[in-house]
Parts: sequence; C-alpha cells; structure tokens
Amino acid sequence: RSKTMHELSYMMRMVDTALQACHDNDLKTVQTMEISVGEATGLIPHYLEDYYPQCVKDTILEDSTLKVNYIPVTAKCDDCGAEYTPSKENEYRCPECDSIHSRMIHGREFVLDRLVGE
Repeated sequence: RSKTMHELSYMMRMVDTALQACHDNDLKTVQTMEISVGEATGLIPHYLEDYYPQCVKDTILEDSTLKVNYIPVTAKCDDCGAEYTPSKENEYRCPECDSIHSRMIHGREFVLDRLVGE
C-alpha cells in the first residue's frame, strides 16, 4: 500500500486539535504530542509519523516528537462478558463461550492523549 491522503487528512485534523489544545491551555512550546490510533481505523502509524513534520511546520508543534500508541481491536462478548481479540481463525467467535454476539470496545480510537510542553 502506498502512502495515502487518508493519513495526511487525519494527521492535519489531529494537529488542528492539538493547536487548539495548546491555545486553550496557554502552551507556548511542545516537546511531545501523544496520540492513540485504533487498529480498526485502518490508519497506519508510520504514515502518520511520516506526515507529522509537514503538518506541524511553522507551528508551535514544529520541533515536537509524535508518539503513537497503537490500540488493537478488543471485543466484549455480549453473552459471557469475556474480552478478547477477535480473529479470523475462529470466525471472530468468543474464545470462552463460542458466541458470535460481541461488540468492539477498543480499536476505533483516534485521539489526542496528551501534549508535553510549557
């Protein structure tokens, strides 16, 4: 897969969110921007990292480092309450009770976790 505009547009929105947070919290410098990216978003962390420098150019985030926390998909079984990582091998069934009824509880995240700065 080649780099896409998908990651670029997401990164630009995240930088806008971070700049607003800097403004709201009166941050003048930022050393680190930490984000969480869920597996189910389809976003590729290293592409986000590649686009980061161009997205923060000429902003107070320009010299900061991006830290990406990758969140794997986790499901919760509606029948027995078990939390598990769904897999194609077992047809995404609950490994505890074999149920097909579950909901995703992690993996869709795309959030600004924190900004480290002054």
